[in-house]
Amino acid sequence: MRGARAYCTACGAPRSLLEDTPVNVAGQPSKIGGGVASVAGWVILITGLLLAGTLGGLIGLLNVTVAWIVGGFLGGMSVLFGLLFILGGRLLWKTGKERERGAHEQAVLAVARRNAGSVTPAELARAVNITEAEADARLTEMAKRPDGRVTLEVDDDGTLRYYVKDMMGARIGAPRVRVGTGARVPPHSAEQEALAEAEMGEEEARARAERRR
Repeated sequence: MRGARAYCTACGAPRSLLEDTPVNVAGQPSKIGGGVASVAGWVILITGLLLAGTLGGLIGLLNVTVAWIVGGFLGGMSVLFGLLFILGGRLLWKTGKERERGAHEQAVLAVARRNAGSVTPAELARAVNITEAEADARLTEMAKRPDGRVTLEVDDDGTLRYYVKDMMGARIGAPRVRVGTGARVPPHSAEQEALAEAEMGEEEARARAERRR
């Protein structure tokens, strides 16, 4: 997202907001909602327990039994709803984090596909609008996975460059052609010369046999 418009992460071409969620927005609503729910849960828990204790103490001046009932009910409801909001908020925040991670990994693949299988932290940071440290952490996390899909190499100038194996077909899969400066030899010329020599050898053998006769 740039303002109110969306653009392709890899090539910068305009994209429709209806096609997919932009990478720098993916997971943000869930993370924000999870944070709000967690804060609300703590407010409900602390406020409810304080209110239960206060009312229980005041009512206890008149009737201890009623105080325990009212205080216990309010305290129990506060704990129940407070924990529901806190746990639900954590789960929602975790879901948003996973969506964000998935979007960043898709961005890594998109950038690598356009760069013959390679991507640097600086390129990923520009693509998804995060810091280079965060981009490097994301790439390092992918490189540490046991599947070995992403590998790390260091360029001669010290630049960290990550390679995605299944995106490197154009880089290492194509046959290497060695160009020389001498005259070109027609295809299969060596085979033709060997065949000609064999035919000449057969003719000489026939001539020798005729001479003996």
